[in-house]
Amino acid sequence: MARARSAGGEMWLVTRRDDVLAVLRDPETFSTDHPASPIKATFGAQMLSAEGESQRRFKSACAPPFNRRAVEVDAAPIVRARVNERLAAIVPNEVVDLRATAAGPLALTVVADIIGIPDDMHGKIREWYDTFAASLATHDHYSIARKRGRNSAAAFRHAIAQLIAPICEEAQGSLISHLASLAPPSRLSDAELLSNTLIVLFGGIETTEAAILNAMWALLTHDEARAAALKDDQALDAGIEESLRWEPAVQTCTRYATRAVTLRGVPIGEGEIVQCMIGAANRDPDYFVDPDRFDIARANAGDHLSFGFGRHYCLGAALARLEARLVIRGLLDRWPEVRLDPTRDSTPRGHEFRKPPALWVTLGNGRSQ
Repeated sequence: MARARSAGGEMWLVTRRDDVLAVLRDPETFSTDHPASPIKATFGAQMLSAEGESQRRFKSACAPPFNRRAVEVDAAPIVRARVNERLAAIVPNEVVDLRATAAGPLALTVVADIIGIPDDMHGKIREWYDTFAASLATHDHYSIARKRGRNSAAAFRHAIAQLIAPICEEAQGSLISHLASLAPPSRLSDAELLSNTLIVLFGGIETTEAAILNAMWALLTHDEARAAALKDDQALDAGIEESLRWEPAVQTCTRYATRAVTLRGVPIGEGEIVQCMIGAANRDPDYFVDPDRFDIARANAGDHLSFGFGRHYCLGAALARLEARLVIRGLLDRWPEVRLDPTRDSTPRGHEFRKPPALWVTLGNGRSQ
């Protein structure tokens, strides 16, 4: 453990996998529900900044469209259609940015489809998303980024509130339709519905876009893994899982001590910030052999903590994996000669949310479709 200072004050950094698990397993002592939480300040009361019965109620209400069966049966056709749409739109010029042409638009359109947001709102959603990301990356409650995030969240709530009634009538099966149709006591208030929809939207874009980009970058920087993924779906799935361990999209899970506590002999005061460093825990040498090596044959790669752990485990994990699998398979099948552009840097970066700012590749001649 180490103590660090940011614009929002001091915090404890927890880096060992066992210690991270100890924190995430104990929401009574290490809580997400705190007035200083960037997620709560930006999005309001929702499943990631609530604990206890409120958290269970929020997550249970939102869960049905994201469980494994719903993803395999209901979401898969949506994802395949959006993947085909994105790949068909790519013009194989000398150099292509896969974030702008594939990963970003795919993540946004899929989660918007599942929530029930029409296509004509996608441009505005992207604008709001960028301010959300900046807001959540700072612990300074009074920063300009935090203010812009709150303003964008208010604009989103207003826009979606106008859509709830027509969406219920015209788009049965969407998340908003599902939430609006719940009966008490499961039914959420309008404010709760909008705040939880907001966090689903942000998570569905951020985690999925980064998972696609980080996995593609990992495969393109490891020739043997790339060659295996070209030929075999199991190798591709293993590559995606290892990339989730090796370069997680979200680097930290923030918690707040609800009481004075000692962790690994270090005293932590009530109200202090405890940052679970997921990227470090995923490379803990006491658990992962040669942890800095990208290895698609790693037997315990799936033990990563990149989707969190416990009651706050990522709602959209199954959907993110499906999107990454289908779009990367589509890219490799269409353009098996795809390579990183050696003249531009596409290395993942970011201390909170981590991915390549742009993933520049050369596609090659491609295969006829």
